[in-house]
Amino acid sequence: MMKKAIYQRIKPSTVPEKIILQVQQLIKDGQLQPNEQLPSEREFAELLGVGRPSLREALSTLETLGFVEIKKRQGIFVKNVSNEMVMEPLRHILREDNRTLFHLYEIRKDIELSSAFLAAQRRTDSDLEAIEQPIVKMEADTQNGGFTLTDDLNFHLSIAQATHNFLRVHILKHIFDLADDFLCTVLESLSQENDNLPLLCCHHRQVFEAIKSREAERSRNEMATHLEWVEKQWMRIINSSNRRRD
Repeated sequence: MMKKAIYQRIKPSTVPEKIILQVQQLIKDGQLQPNEQLPSEREFAELLGVGRPSLREALSTLETLGFVEIKKRQGIFVKNVSNEMVMEPLRHILREDNRTLFHLYEIRKDIELSSAFLAAQRRTDSDLEAIEQPIVKMEADTQNGGFTLTDDLNFHLSIAQATHNFLRVHILKHIFDLADDFLCTVLESLSQENDNLPLLCCHHRQVFEAIKSREAERSRNEMATHLEWVEKQWMRIINSSNRRRD
């Protein structure tokens, strides 16, 4: 559901600059997430109380600065605050040498363990709803054969968001984008064994319950259990693949 109440109407003076500052602040506050779609140009102008020419000027500047991406016939989307010039060489390295994925996963674990700990301390009721929503969808989809990677990653991103540190969300999304191809392969492989997906749902539910109870240490431990299990399965998949090639 598109959020509308977070936008504030703009006074006439220095309109484009104020639009830019407001959108930047919403991103920094974590109220706008990576890949989130902004309202249409017409609706956005009405929400802010500004003219469409001023809005277009502001959006053009925001796109140049790397805060949003304007996709023809699709809309305006929040960009992950990262440098594509850095991303591409990293993607190349990860494709060339799968061992580097373990280094990336190590960083991911560091971020996610601390995120679970902090989320238990800082979460709001709306944060809990955002964390539980993808779990409920994964649990239902598992009954029909398997859930999507998007729902799985949304669960983890929602926990990062519950820390109310927008950089955690962007950095974690950055890591997921880098490892996207391999994450799809791992989930597809895990889906082939009947017990794996219900167990993953159980892991997610246990992390959620710990965060809901505001048990920070337990939240971190439950997340560690989940990520370490995934890592073991991942290593098994890689070893099996290497044996087939040999």
